[in-house]
Order: sequence, then structure tokens, then C-alpha cells
Amino acid sequence: MLRRCIILLLSLVALTVTAQRRVTPVENPDNKPKNSTENTKVTKPGERPASVIEMQDMEGHTILVDTILGVEYRDTILTTAPKLIYPRFHAVTVGVNLWDPLMRCFGQQYGGVGFWGELSLHNWIKPIVEAGIGTANYTPDDGNYKYKSSLAPFFKIGVNYNFLYNSNPDYSVYAGLRYGITNFSYEVNDVIVDQGYWGDNEVINIPSQRATVGYVEFMVGIRVMIYKNFSLGWDLRFHKIAHQGTHLYGDPWYIPGYGTKGSSFSGSFSLSYTLPLRKPEPPVLPPGADE
Repeated sequence: MLRRCIILLLSLVALTVTAQRRVTPVENPDNKPKNSTENTKVTKPGERPASVIEMQDMEGHTILVDTILGVEYRDTILTTAPKLIYPRFHAVTVGVNLWDPLMRCFGQQYGGVGFWGELSLHNWIKPIVEAGIGTANYTPDDGNYKYKSSLAPFFKIGVNYNFLYNSNPDYSVYAGLRYGITNFSYEVNDVIVDQGYWGDNEVINIPSQRATVGYVEFMVGIRVMIYKNFSLGWDLRFHKIAHQGTHLYGDPWYIPGYGTKGSSFSGSFSLSYTLPLRKPEPPVLPPGADE
């Protein structure tokens, strides 16, 4: 009987020790779950891990995807411009510059009229050509000479950049660059030379001479559709002469398509008509988005 009690007591002690070993709060380092960041190569600041690849979302943004962790995020450094929603050959616009004709109605003694045509690429980049005529018949307020410039053509070529290229094409805010050239003749008559105290005034005439002038223009402007496909546009232009020949009796005062030589700024007011070439394609939705 005593032998059986001792064996039972030893068995209980053994079971107690085993249970304590199983519930011990001390974890075995070998059995500790490994953190997902362990054994990961440490990258230098700005360096991308080898497991990260580039993809693009539906809006054209660059997305970085970690192929190990399955995490994706947008890289603000690599983000590209939004996808262009308008077709490549979007529209053709023709217009007339009414600035000089209107100013001549208010007494301006120089100017002409200009016509232009523009091709819209994605409603974004817009190559443009201009052509027109200009003339001058100017007498200053003091009346001491008369400047006359023959009716002569001018030509311009350039491009506009529309900042609202993914917005409603009825409205645009743009910056533009032009190169213009013209060939014309001019003369100055009835020039009064004051002889001062010693004699009467002398009147001389400067004979006609020809000039070829090239110039560049930078502009900013807006255009708004007012009725169906008709639009009004306004812009402010800064221009500078790029090249001209040498003239025996002085440089021209008025340059067709440019304006007066003494002013670096001019304006434009245009009426235009737009002919759409293609309608924008509807956006491609991901599977199940329309359900």
C-alpha cells in the first residue's frame, strides 16, 4: 500500500513540472515568429528596393508595388501628367484679329487686319499660323512730319500652350510664342527742321525705302466660347525685333503685324470659329465599375 502511494506521488510531481514547462512565459528565440522586415536589404535614402516595381493606374499615375509585401503606393516624384482625354487631332480654329480695326475707329492712324488658323492637338498644344496686312499714315500732334507706310503683308508662325487641356474646350487659358516677318516700304514727308534764331524753318522729304523686319512675340491670353462654335479671345503681347536691315534714312516707325517700334507691348482681340475633328473617347472603366 505504501509503495503504491509513493508511485502515485512521484507521478503527480512529474505532471506538475511538465505543465510548468509548457506555460513558461519565456519564449524560445528559435520559435519566435520572424518579423516581415527581417532579412530585408537596407536601402540607402532615395534608393528603391529591388522588390518594388512600377505600374500605372487608370489616371496615368505611376504606382509603386512591393511584390513581396503586396503593398502599393503612389510615387509623388514619378507621377506623370494626367492622361490626355481629348484626341490627337481635336479641332481646327480660324479667326480674325479685330484689335487694329477697332482702334482705327477711335482715331488710331496705323494698323490693319490679321487672320489666323490653329490646329488643336489633344486640346493642349496648338500650332498656329497668321497672315494679314498693315499700313500707316501718321501725323503727330505737333504736325512736324508725316509718316507713311505702304499697305504690306505680314506672316507669323508659332504655337499656343493651353493650360486647361483636360478641361472644357469651350474655355482656354494659354501662353504663346510667335515669329513674324514682313517686307514693306515707308517714307517720311514734310519734316520741319527748326533753324532757330538764324533763319526760317526748313521742310525736307525723306525718300521711300524698303525694309524687311523679323520679330518675336510672347503672349498670354484667354478664349471663351460665346455661341455654339464661335469664341472671343483676348491676349497681351510682348514683342521684340529679332533682325532688320540697315536703312540709309533711319529705321521704320511702324512695322506691319508688329505695331510701332517704340512700344514693347500690344494687344489682340479676336473672333474665331472652331470646327471639331473628333469627339473625346469615353474613359475606359475597370471591370465591374459599371455594375
